[in-house]
Amino acid sequence: MRITQLLIGTLLAAAAAQPGVAQDSGYRPRHDELRQRIEERFTERAREQLDLTDAQANRLRETSRQFGGRRREIESRGRAIRDALGTQLRPGVAANRDSVAKLTDSAMQLRIDYAETFRDELRATAKFLDPVQRAQLFTMRDRLLGHAREIHEKHRHHDGSGYRRRPGGADSAADSTR
Repeated sequence: MRITQLLIGTLLAAAAAQPGVAQDSGYRPRHDELRQRIEERFTERAREQLDLTDAQANRLRETSRQFGGRRREIESRGRAIRDALGTQLRPGVAANRDSVAKLTDSAMQLRIDYAETFRDELRATAKFLDPVQRAQLFTMRDRLLGHAREIHEKHRHHDGSGYRRRPGGADSAADSTR
């Protein structure tokens, strides 16, 4: 339950932060600290539920950090690609078809790369976890990611300004959720 609370806090902070404010307010260090706390709590919970030894818990922690770092890099590249696509696809501006094609292909490849990090991480855990522990870990992580998706869906129309973003882009104080 505590992991879910930390995850909720992290995702709410991420949803509430505006890009320009994020760098000035020290948001990134807070976000990183919360992410690290979630990872540590997850590892401790896995240690208890999977009955891991100290050595297994340490290897799990190292493996999670390694693959988590890869995923964060992919996410960062994905944000840059989405921003570039957004720039190309602005209403009233002619998009460069070659650029859009390359960006779309890159975005799709990043999704594949992202999914492969989970597969590779699961394979890496085979070196120090038995098949039952690996399956339990997969289930625990899948639940955590499911919670993250639910929270993201709940808050995806919020931009941190107190206004709910409508799919068409119009904002309204009447839609304020704060």
